Amino acid sequence: MQHIRRTVTARLAAGLALLALGAAAGCSAPDYSVASDSSEHLYFKIPTTWREVSPQFVSEAQSLLTRSDAGALGGTYAWSRAYDAASSPSAQSLLAASNSPVVYTSVQQLKTGLRSALSFNTMRDLLFPVTSTARQEAAAAGDKLQGFLSISSSVITTKYGMRGINELYEYDIGGQPDTFDQTVLTNAATTKLYFLLVQCYQSCFLAHAKQIATVVNSFTVRGP
Repeated sequence: MQHIRRTVTARLAAGLALLALGAAAGCSAPDYSVASDSSEHLYFKIPTTWREVSPQFVSEAQSLLTRSDAGALGGTYAWSRAYDAASSPSAQSLLAASNSPVVYTSVQQLKTGLRSALSFNTMRDLLFPVTSTARQEAAAAGDKLQGFLSISSSVITTKYGMRGINELYEYDIGGQPDTFDQTVLTNAATTKLYFLLVQCYQSCFLAHAKQIATVVNSFTVRGP
């Protein structure tokens, strides 16, 4: 099992390295449009072939986040969008277990209680337990999550006063590895939470690594 995990990590790392080399060489990229929240000066690139998901599906997906600070526990939604490379996405596939790349993003007005408790580890564990402490607590509570693999972890600070994290990790969902690229930011006053998730099954993620990297790397929040 450890050999398999090391192989997966090496493949993903190699894919990212090839992506960087391609960008340096000036390889042509697919066409992108820009998704944005003008009130927050938030924007990111999205492949033009990926379709925006209906607000109904987005709302249904958000209703599944009953135990997550990315849901109502964290605060009220000020803005949210989702995009899917599939022609007919489902609400469930927006957050996990998708055969095609899915992008979900939201802006929340943070609840007062979370503002004082928000940390980088809270951000890492926003959707699934990622830190060792959170995974131990989830196992003790009877959660059956399996196959966790941490691929990369980084802290983000921006010239616009934003701070947060990016986590690239996997969990086995439906019997196969699902790859999650998760970015979480907050503003200097810790009053808002900015969330970007790109995920799909591992084979899909590897096949679309260049497009996914463009989406994630273009995610910019300047704030109001």
